[in-house]
Amino acid sequence: MLTLVMLLSCVGHLLIAFGIPNSLYFSSVIIGFCFGAIWPLLFAIISEIFGLKYYSTLYNFGSVASPVGSYILNVRVTGYLYDKEALKQLKIKGLIRQKGKELTCIGLQCYRMAFIIITASTLVGCFVSFILVLRTRKFYKGDIYEKFRVELDTAESLETLGSTGTTTNRVEEPDKINRK
Repeated sequence: MLTLVMLLSCVGHLLIAFGIPNSLYFSSVIIGFCFGAIWPLLFAIISEIFGLKYYSTLYNFGSVASPVGSYILNVRVTGYLYDKEALKQLKIKGLIRQKGKELTCIGLQCYRMAFIIITASTLVGCFVSFILVLRTRKFYKGDIYEKFRVELDTAESLETLGSTGTTTNRVEEPDKINRK
């Protein structure tokens, strides 16, 4: 499911990158849906793969992914590419950047490369997610709760042995009480 959600978010990023008319509305909905779907899936995957023993620590590491990724992709990559394109536009106009003045970039090319890089990084994550699916497919096809049923049956057997000295069925015990 995570792989499919990430692929869908790539579609949204590419719609913005190539500036198809009226695509901003559709891509905003797509990317918003994907962002909302990825977070619950991420924490479910963390608990499934690593268990619950250190879940709080792993939950916090998973939560750090968003601000770190936002800083790297939005501030460093996108900001740098935007400034580079704005300087190109200033040079074409024959102007020089004045100190303390903001750079302004106009057009699709200002963010195109940034969204292509974001799409590429999302595709890398999608590929890693797909590898995870392939590696865990055999595990999830089997009976993943068998271990817990065996432990429960063993505990119930020990409990009945300790209370009566012989093995009895739990269904028979209420009948004995009612007959007395």
